[in-house]
Amino acid sequence: MSDVDVVIVNYKSAAHTVKCVEAVHAIAREDGVVVHVFVIDNGDEALDFEVEVEGAGEARVVKNPVNLGFGTASNIGARLGTAPFILFLNPDALVHPGSLRAFTSFLNDPNNAGVGIAGPEIRSTNGSIVPSCSQLPSRSDLIARSIGLHTLPRRGVGYPYTSLDDHAQSHAVGQVMGAALMIRRPAYEQLNGFDERFFLYYEDVDISARADALGITSYYLKDACVTHAGRISSSQDAGFSLALHIRSRLTYAGLHFGRLYQFVLFLVCALIEFPARLLQAMLGRSAVGAGGVLRAYKLLVLNLFSGTALPRPGAEPDSQR
Repeated sequence: MSDVDVVIVNYKSAAHTVKCVEAVHAIAREDGVVVHVFVIDNGDEALDFEVEVEGAGEARVVKNPVNLGFGTASNIGARLGTAPFILFLNPDALVHPGSLRAFTSFLNDPNNAGVGIAGPEIRSTNGSIVPSCSQLPSRSDLIARSIGLHTLPRRGVGYPYTSLDDHAQSHAVGQVMGAALMIRRPAYEQLNGFDERFFLYYEDVDISARADALGITSYYLKDACVTHAGRISSSQDAGFSLALHIRSRLTYAGLHFGRLYQFVLFLVCALIEFPARLLQAMLGRSAVGAGGVLRAYKLLVLNLFSGTALPRPGAEPDSQR
């Protein structure tokens, strides 16, 4: 029996996925941790994808007929295994030596029985620490994010991420980043996995929030570390990714704060966030260009009225465009 089931969701990231699988097996051997790797392919044009992944180390590859979204694909992978711990790992994330041992040792310690979710220190490809944990968002946090107040320098900010000073040591947090998230299998099963109403983004926030409601603690574990390139898949269509991010924010708002608040947040997104983003893009101060911003909000409006402009989470092939 394995100690850890590692679930990697691939979407047009074949080269990164192969390196990720190689790194997981190399670190597992070094750390003395037994892993089973499950690669769930949501779509890749690489002709030899399955052969290359299996050549990188023992892995079970599941090819979905269409892109089912991160949450659904992650659940498919997690339910194939039986290990006591599940590590959800982005394909562009490389595990550092000692990290798998740090995770399992920490979670196997009886003193940490109340911790159900753990996330590592995350570093960029240049070695700098990337903010990766935060408090859970409040109603005001989501509105602040929508109108851009989260970008202003403020002391004590806890959402969307806490300060780098707070990343200097391990501690309990509201949530950890889904790019590298380990969860106890009993907790995963109690929560019924990721909520498949999220296609992409906010799945990690949601599962941590639902865990917190049940008294299950999320924890930032600095002794574990991964390097995360980031935005490998999302950068391929920035406007599409932005639309998915805003839709997931609204979905989270509705599920955790109610439909009335969701409608208020929608108005904020439409009347304040949209023109602000467009202005920033036109001034060259945004990672998403003006065309991408216009495309994002066009997709959101079309999806509001038709339900088909953006993919529906977990939808079967004949129900997606």
